[in-house]
Amino acid sequence: MSHPHRTWLTLLIVLAILALAVDYVASVLLRNPALSHSWRVVVALLPVPGDLALIVLVLIGIRRLDDFQKRVHFEAVTIAFLSTGVAVFVYGYLQKAQAVGALNAGLVWAFMLVFYAIGYFVAAGHYK
Repeated sequence: MSHPHRTWLTLLIVLAILALAVDYVASVLLRNPALSHSWRVVVALLPVPGDLALIVLVLIGIRRLDDFQKRVHFEAVTIAFLSTGVAVFVYGYLQKAQAVGALNAGLVWAFMLVFYAIGYFVAAGHYK
């Protein structure tokens, strides 16, 4: 692994851990009913800078890939995006049928990650 890639990966991991910690702290603080409306809004927005930084860092990493790797990731993202959309719609129908509880952001992220992994293996397998 080249030095710039290792530095980028280390930064990505550190930033992801920090962003996850901020997300967790915000989630815990928002459970406090004594928190005023204004503070609730501030706390709810705390994760945004870290999340945006993660997006930028991932985009920088993707832009460094060769064209083949970009194509595989693009297909994986396409599969994840469309599959997550279908999963959210199906989940909504299951909610209307009172078969499942409320949909939360964590579950949507789980859908995206699982479908991205599936999409990556489908796309990579297509080009073998």
